[in-house]
Amino acid sequence: MRFVKISQSEVGDIRELYEGVMSQACYGLFYREGKIIGREITDIVSKSGEDLFVTSKKLLKGRGWVDDISFEKDKAVVKGSIEKSKSDVPTCHRLRGIISKIYETYLRRKVYCKEVKCESSGGNKCVFEIEVIDLRSD
Repeated sequence: MRFVKISQSEVGDIRELYEGVMSQACYGLFYREGKIIGREITDIVSKSGEDLFVTSKKLLKGRGWVDDISFEKDKAVVKGSIEKSKSDVPTCHRLRGIISKIYETYLRRKVYCKEVKCESSGGNKCVFEIEVIDLRSD
């Protein structure tokens, strides 16, 4: 398997390109990209037999997605997201998708992941809240 690297400025330029063409509709595409990347990460971890959160953290840091990340019961806290930029709204859509997939693997349930704090809008960290989606009907 080969990996490619792109810079943080390239990530920002790509986001701006998509926003210029699709406006906010591109955020869903970025999220889905993140889910695909998250699936690759969780597949690697499951084959290794290692702890999901510990190894996912190593992979996310090693691949340059984050400077640091902590996984808690119902949230993930990130320092130094590659998607960080200057914005009034959260910008870490791919990372939100990656985190969603990691929690879905951990909980074995579908989750809703929302970025409630973002370094892009002036925070000192990005915070992603995780909520289990109840698919059962009454």
